[in-house]
Amino acid sequence: MTNFLKNQKFFQEDKTFSLSKSIKKEKRRNQYTIEFKFGSNIDVSKLKQIIQVNQQIPAYIPIDITFRLESDILIPFQWDASLQLGALAIDPISYNYRIVKYDKQQNNYIFYFEPIDRPFTPLQVVKNTLEKYHPSLGEQFELFHYKLLCKDQITVATEQEIQEYENSIKNSFAVYIQKKQKGRITTLIKSINCQYLQLMGINEEILQDYLNQTGLLPWCFSNDNQQFMSLIRGMFQGACQQVNSSMQAINFNGQKFEVKITPKIFHTYNQEDDSYIQFMFFQQEYNYQIMSQNQIAQNMSEYFNLKPKIIKQDMIEDDISKRCKYRKI
Repeated sequence: MTNFLKNQKFFQEDKTFSLSKSIKKEKRRNQYTIEFKFGSNIDVSKLKQIIQVNQQIPAYIPIDITFRLESDILIPFQWDASLQLGALAIDPISYNYRIVKYDKQQNNYIFYFEPIDRPFTPLQVVKNTLEKYHPSLGEQFELFHYKLLCKDQITVATEQEIQEYENSIKNSFAVYIQKKQKGRITTLIKSINCQYLQLMGINEEILQDYLNQTGLLPWCFSNDNQQFMSLIRGMFQGACQQVNSSMQAINFNGQKFEVKITPKIFHTYNQEDDSYIQFMFFQQEYNYQIMSQNQIAQNMSEYFNLKPKIIKQDMIEDDISKRCKYRKI
C-alpha cells in the first residue's frame, strides 16, 4: 500500500475513533485557585506564584473574499499581505480549511485538514466575479466545476499503479487527497516534499513556526493581477485534462521563475460508502540553483531576525600561560 493511501486511511480511522470514543475526566480543583478563610489574614505572597500565560490568536480568513464550492475549487485571491511568509503567497486551501494535524514521514510533510464551517457560495456569484477579470474565465470555471463533480468518466486505479507512480517521483511535488461523495468534494490531506520547500526558499524550521503563528500554509505561485488569469487557467485546464504546463513561481526572496508542472490524477473507490478518493499529484521541475541551501539559511536568519555571532580573532590568545594571571600583594 502506498504511503498516501496509508495516511488517508489513518486519517479516516483516527477521525472516526476521535468522534466515537467517550472521554471521562474527573473533576478537579483549578490549580490557580487559592482558598482563604473568610476574615483571616490573607498572605498575598501566594498570588505572585501565578504565571500569566499569553497566547497569540491565529489570524482568520475574511469571509468577503472566500468562496466555498461543492467542487472544492480554491481560487487564489490575494488578501492581507501582512500574513504572507516573506514574498510567498498564501495557499488557497487555507481559505476553507484548518490544519488539524501536521506530520513528517521521511522526505514528505503531511497536513491533515477539516473544513471551516461556512455556507456554500452560489456558482453564479463566482462565475460573475471571474468574468470581471476576463469574459471567458467564468465559462472555463463553470465547465471545470461540473467536470470535477461528474462521476461518469472516472477511471478507478489500483493501489499498485499509485504505488509505482509514487516511487517514480524525483522532483518537487504536492499531492492533494480528496473525497468525492454525494455531489461534494472535500480535501482531506495535502503533502509536499523537501524539494518543494527548497522551491519556496524555506526550511522545516520556518514552516513549523509559520504554521504555529498563523495556522496557514504558504504557496509558491504568484497571484498578483498580471499572473492571475494565466494561473487559474492553468489550474482549470491542467488539473482537469492532465496536460503539462509552465507557470511562474515565486520564492521567499521574491524571485520569480518558470516552473514546469506535470499533473497526474488517480481515483480509488470505496464501495461501503459509495465514495471516491482522488489523488491529485503536481510535480514541479525548476532550476534548483535558484535557491541554494546557503540562501535558505540566510532566509531563516531573516525570518527569525537572528544576528550572526561575530568573534573577534584578535581577542583570542593562543598562549595558555597568559589565560590565567595573578598579582602579588
